[in-house]
Amino acid sequence: MINRKTAICGASALAMTIAGTATAQVQPQPQPAVPAASPSASVTADGTSPAADTGTAQISSAGPAPSETADADIVVTGSRIPANGFGAPTPVTVASATQLNAAIPTTLGEALKQLPALSSSVGPRGAQTSSGQGGAYLNLRNLGPTRTLTLFDGRRFIPNDGSGQVDTNLFPQALVERVEVVTGGASAAYGSDAVAGVVNFIINKKFTGLTGTIQGGVTTYGDNAEQKYEIAYGTPFAGGRGHFLVSGEFFRNEGVEDRLSRSYSRKSCQPIALPAGSATSREFACDVRVANATFGGLITGPTAFRGTTFDASGQPIPFIYGTSLTNSTMIGGSGPRPQFAPLISELEKHIAYMRASYDLSDAVTVFAEGNYGKTHNDYQVGSYSNQIGTTALIIRRDNAYLPTSIRDRMTALGTQTLTMGRYDDDLPRTQVNADNETFRGVLGLEGTVLSGLKWNTYVEAARNDRHLALDYDLIQQNYVNAADAVVNPANGQIVCRSTLTTPGNGCVPVNVFGFHAPTDAAVNYVTGTNTADQRFKEFVAAGSIAGTAFQNWAGDVGFAAGLEYRKQSFNQTVDALSEAFNPVTNAEGAYRVGNAKAQSGKYEVTEGFLEVDVPLLRDVNLFKALDFNGAVRRTHYTTSGSVTTWKAGLTWAINNELRFRGTRSRDIRAPSLYELFQRGTTSFQPQVFDRATNSTATNVRSVVLGNLNLTPEVAKTTTFGAVYSPAFLRGFNASIDFYDIRIKDAIASLSFQQTLDDCFNGSSASCAFVRRNDAGQLIQIDLVTQNLASFDTRGIDFEMSYKSRIAADANLSLRLLGNYVDRYIQRTPNVVAVDRAGQIGTAPHWRMTGQVQLDTAPFSVFTQGRFIGGGAYDKATLPTDLAQRHFNGQLLVDTRIGYKLPIGGDVETYLSVTNVFNQLINPYVSNGPSGVQDFDSIGRTFRAGVRFTF
Repeated sequence: MINRKTAICGASALAMTIAGTATAQVQPQPQPAVPAASPSASVTADGTSPAADTGTAQISSAGPAPSETADADIVVTGSRIPANGFGAPTPVTVASATQLNAAIPTTLGEALKQLPALSSSVGPRGAQTSSGQGGAYLNLRNLGPTRTLTLFDGRRFIPNDGSGQVDTNLFPQALVERVEVVTGGASAAYGSDAVAGVVNFIINKKFTGLTGTIQGGVTTYGDNAEQKYEIAYGTPFAGGRGHFLVSGEFFRNEGVEDRLSRSYSRKSCQPIALPAGSATSREFACDVRVANATFGGLITGPTAFRGTTFDASGQPIPFIYGTSLTNSTMIGGSGPRPQFAPLISELEKHIAYMRASYDLSDAVTVFAEGNYGKTHNDYQVGSYSNQIGTTALIIRRDNAYLPTSIRDRMTALGTQTLTMGRYDDDLPRTQVNADNETFRGVLGLEGTVLSGLKWNTYVEAARNDRHLALDYDLIQQNYVNAADAVVNPANGQIVCRSTLTTPGNGCVPVNVFGFHAPTDAAVNYVTGTNTADQRFKEFVAAGSIAGTAFQNWAGDVGFAAGLEYRKQSFNQTVDALSEAFNPVTNAEGAYRVGNAKAQSGKYEVTEGFLEVDVPLLRDVNLFKALDFNGAVRRTHYTTSGSVTTWKAGLTWAINNELRFRGTRSRDIRAPSLYELFQRGTTSFQPQVFDRATNSTATNVRSVVLGNLNLTPEVAKTTTFGAVYSPAFLRGFNASIDFYDIRIKDAIASLSFQQTLDDCFNGSSASCAFVRRNDAGQLIQIDLVTQNLASFDTRGIDFEMSYKSRIAADANLSLRLLGNYVDRYIQRTPNVVAVDRAGQIGTAPHWRMTGQVQLDTAPFSVFTQGRFIGGGAYDKATLPTDLAQRHFNGQLLVDTRIGYKLPIGGDVETYLSVTNVFNQLINPYVSNGPSGVQDFDSIGRTFRAGVRFTF
């Protein structure tokens, strides 16, 4: 077997060698810096550039790009077969890189979230825990990133870690020509994991010239400053027989850690538990505050001392309780607002890409490419270090820092201990630092054989190293020891009680009453750096062939066939305390959050596929064309066995203007390495509503666990629709498609709130993951991956576009994309199914994006409107629990103005304003059960920059 490291280095070295050697010998031939895209270009055998003359979606240009002229249309088919007058039945949406940059000129991942089908994709915005680490993961139809197959130039790209998710931040944005989104089941044609569809980033492999971008930005609040620099260069060599590409990119945004910098967070709105005897268990309220902890410490028991807090100097003062008081929350009062999570994480990325190709003959081309990426994410954990709920401090009467007045009263009443809740704002906030470094190399051959059949074979070796560090993570038992400070009777000094029995244990006492900045020695004792280092490896060897097999009565019968072998593995090591026993929680993991476990796993995959295009009728009555497209794939996983996927579809063109299409497919997703082998990652949920006790539990531990008994999930997908391109309105295209996706044995782990709710509703399986102490208090919820019963969603996608030259030097482009969700149901055994279609964030009925582009040289204006529909807060709630409430959606308007400078080359300056009217997320939705990714929580952002191409 080929050594992985050798392959990575070898591919990059070969790319430089091919280019360097030949360039020194032959002067490159002059070529235009901006080559035009050809509407009739055919696909390579690996499916990297499908095109056809009648298609499913068109690119509406938002300005010139390195890959296309202003009026070039590219139409794709969503098939691996070379297209020659055939439009495949699978719906496809296409966006050019320039169009995406005009919409959101930061990263392609953020820009793609503007498409309705991808609006639930995950990005740095809203990162609140140590999961995700600010990566950009695409999520079609909100079915989850693991059900969206993300490809780089038609090939798989190494995931970030064992979750199987691909971070699009690592793609070389400067050379991306377009992005194709196959919005339907595509496992048979493209491979496993394409349950929701495929997103394919296409590189302009023949770009010639020099192009780049320099950009800066800042929000209207003066935060989240951005920097972006891109450069790319391409040149032919050896008389045009070879081509060399290289690109580099730097991007950084500073992030927003102060959630209270936005007005909706200062309102602190959320559902809260009501006192016993109320008409409902919960109600919607604003000015919600914590009732069982303060920054200076709050005594919560016994009753005689309850309601005593402390000023900055540590002197006792009365705590003001608000209304609707429960054990953990209240409306008003003097408690802190629980708005601690950051809004957007800091992201810094360095990207390099290199590719070289060389025609060994007229029929054979050798190519090599190398990717390098390094990303850094930095953000605060979603809460201060704290001691609340089940981890509240026990204060003894002889505590050396206890105010005298409190001690005297305890003595008079015979009280030995107090219970105190505290947020530790005198300690540094726990800071998550996630560093990923990716190496990827590809070496391959492609060409033609037997009068036009196109073949492609390649090997890929890749590695991702991730270092995750949680700085200043609270070591819970050490903090308990430090807070239990006493006077040493031998010398009168204040020491830890534990030091009296275990001298030299290193304990440094802390004063927990009021605000007293601990010494460096104390900080080093009560906090530590929680680390997890993971290496993920991927090796792929694949080959395919495609073309015309023969002709029948109606035309060319096309086919594509191929084999692929893939091996993925991960190995993670952690620091010793992450797996140490914690007496405070009575479980593994000494830290308050994180506590990753040493773990490893691997699997191997072997796949083979066959796809055919068969013309059935041509020019017969109402049948301008009738074509069948079918595919079958057999996949074997060493962990979960073999499975077959298939697709069957028809396209019926009545005439040159109207075409109908439909597909039926069987798609699969096998469990990821994490879902199989994960030993557990720990975090604490600040608040969870516990219906069993009718109260809001605080500081509840959650542990994510894998499951070796998982089996592949299977989806049945049906799509049908129509494409209309009227002859009387040249430049206008419209499409509408219905989809129905039904997943059986869906692999998922329920959220902590879902697990708790399902247990309350009677699910014995969920109750097995809920842990309580002897008093019935909620202390831990295990989030275990399972083959849940089913997941169903259906809806409609629609798109309209129009392009026209309205004057001699003026071009107008209009585009509208939309999605309507009619059904969105997750069914779990023994639990009443809830259709969440129409729930805000999770599955709003309507999502739409409208775009207008006007080019009047030398100016260009782009305006975009993004609509996320409103809906119910949480459709799973019962009338006796929380009165259902409907919240409005959000309409965001973005604009961009560009001006081409009258100098040599193609140089444009531009000003972009995202969220022009500064529409912010609803304060209730920002603290809702899901869907924060859909909305803008940051606000209006200004960006200015310059793009150049020579």
